[in-house]
Amino acid sequence: MEPKERNLLSVKAEFHDKGKAARGYNNIMNLINNRKEDDLGYLLRFHDPIGVYGQELIERFEIDALIEYYNLLLVAIFAGYVPGRFDKESAKEILATIKHPSVIPYYSEYYEYKMTSYTVRFVEQNRFFEQEGNPVTISAFNEFISLNRFLKRDEDIKRFLGMLDYVWYSDDSLNDVIEILSSQEKLNAAFASKVKTEAESAVFGFFKYTSFLSDFRQLLMRTEKYPLLQSSFWMFHGYYFDRMNINMRTIFDKIFTNLTNSLYKPEIFYNVAKEAYNTKKPKNIQIFTMEDYAARSISWSYIDIAFVLDKKWAKPLQMYFEHTLPAEPLI
Repeated sequence: MEPKERNLLSVKAEFHDKGKAARGYNNIMNLINNRKEDDLGYLLRFHDPIGVYGQELIERFEIDALIEYYNLLLVAIFAGYVPGRFDKESAKEILATIKHPSVIPYYSEYYEYKMTSYTVRFVEQNRFFEQEGNPVTISAFNEFISLNRFLKRDEDIKRFLGMLDYVWYSDDSLNDVIEILSSQEKLNAAFASKVKTEAESAVFGFFKYTSFLSDFRQLLMRTEKYPLLQSSFWMFHGYYFDRMNINMRTIFDKIFTNLTNSLYKPEIFYNVAKEAYNTKKPKNIQIFTMEDYAARSISWSYIDIAFVLDKKWAKPLQMYFEHTLPAEPLI
């Protein structure tokens, strides 16, 4: 078996064959096979005016995981990590599930996630992309996977991203998170709180997400010679990047000023460091250096976020599908 084929089996085993993605596939196919396409469309409706709660929300999260897996395969193709064409089994699945008329509006209209449309097009057009795996692209893909795992296992980040995706937890929403981040007094209270509300958890999630974005910037910079891989990395997370641009970018100046001021306070800094990085009081940081350290770290984070949220990273993938010829289509 070739290395790329082994890699494909490994990706399938971890991200498709168990957990949420597997349940997401079953959620879709059970409704299709039982001729309940209308129920599938209703499950994947826009949340306004009829909200989504309980079991419906769980099933949608599972379908999200399936969609994410298919998009991950396209990223892996551009990295040269797996064969350059979707395997027959995956292609058949994609055309049966996310190409289904009851599913398409979910990611193309209600919650636009352009990467999914590109994945479907790549399969429909039977495209092949030749990229020999090399130390740069393989290492970058592995780092990409590692960063994604970090997002998935941190409860605060999951809370923040959930709210960014319209989800309410208890009575808290993204508006409450923005209100806390925009208020120096409320932000200090959130960072000092021993028992966090859902919104306060999401505030910590935002702070941790800025750390992810700093690492993500480094990933983009390391792959500058591979623009399609670079663009696919960005587009994979593009839904959340777009949501941040729409909902938060105009108040970043205020937010990061407040973050800097909060971290000036040693007791808050140590509490945030312990919460965000699962560590005890930093050994090498003295109180008299705290202001400088906090100001520098937040300033760097702000620069990193502006770098990452630039929509220019979407262009190479857009140009690829607009200006390169596909192979013979599958359908």
